[in-house]
Amino acid sequence: MAKSVLDGTNLILSVGGSALGFSTGCKVTTTTETGERVTKEAASGKWKEKYVKSFSESISAEGCVLTDGDSSTPTYDQLKEKQLAGEPIDASYGLRDGDKRTGKTSGGYSGKYIITSLELDGQAGDDAKYSVQLENCGKVAKVAAGLSESGSVASSKAGGTGA
Repeated sequence: MAKSVLDGTNLILSVGGSALGFSTGCKVTTTTETGERVTKEAASGKWKEKYVKSFSESISAEGCVLTDGDSSTPTYDQLKEKQLAGEPIDASYGLRDGDKRTGKTSGGYSGKYIITSLELDGQAGDDAKYSVQLENCGKVAKVAAGLSESGSVASSKAGGTGA
């Protein structure tokens, strides 16, 4: 049985319940901060003992700037307003809902995030692009089966290995 691989096109970032419009990329980084415990027993063996201090998550996304978006398709201006409000926002990432441009509400991950960076890039003769960076503000929760939902929009790639 071939394994299924998530097509990056189907990873959708939503802010305030609305998928970002004309998004071209999304990257999620989850980090574990560790501490080091040195005890007499550990020191005698020259092995460090590590423990988990905290978790953090950042999301970066890029896309084309919309000039006529609405509440269901957040624009650069709407992201800027949310950033300047200085308050945590609801955000989630998950799989595309079939052929729609929105993410499924029955899976993925969600939490409160702060917009820490918002860039606007306009080059002559090219589409203007934005880049946004979010960092978690509290727990990020798995919704249902996360990104492993059965019947998901994953595609089976050639060369997969059998189970």
